[in-house]
Amino acid sequence: MGKQLDFSRPHVLRDEAEYDAAVREIDGLLDADPEPGSDEYERLEFLSVLVQAYEDVRFPLDGTMEPRDVVDFMLEQKGLSRTDLAEWLGGRSRVSEFYNGRRTLSIRQISRLTENLGIPADLLIARDRKG
Repeated sequence: MGKQLDFSRPHVLRDEAEYDAAVREIDGLLDADPEPGSDEYERLEFLSVLVQAYEDVRFPLDGTMEPRDVVDFMLEQKGLSRTDLAEWLGGRSRVSEFYNGRRTLSIRQISRLTENLGIPADLLIARDRKG
């Protein structure tokens, strides 16, 4: 699982290196599936709170991201490209229309993106930015 972060002096995650180390440790702990109440389980919960706090500050989801920005982010995280969307959105022309702002996502497309990329549906619903 690698070296654990030292929290003999409790602190928030201070930089990307500590964040990455915490995420790796969380992955290892999740793979180990610790029993609730065990030291490992408590550490998993503790690290999860720290990672969430770091992400809330560094990567806020304040509703200003457009659905195509969210999709691009998740594609990058999963090592995919826009061409991989054709199957889920109904063809290359639908992908192009989505990215050029000519078409919003349908319920079916949102469902497919949620299923395949793990994006919460509320982040894929276009909002009226003029208001």
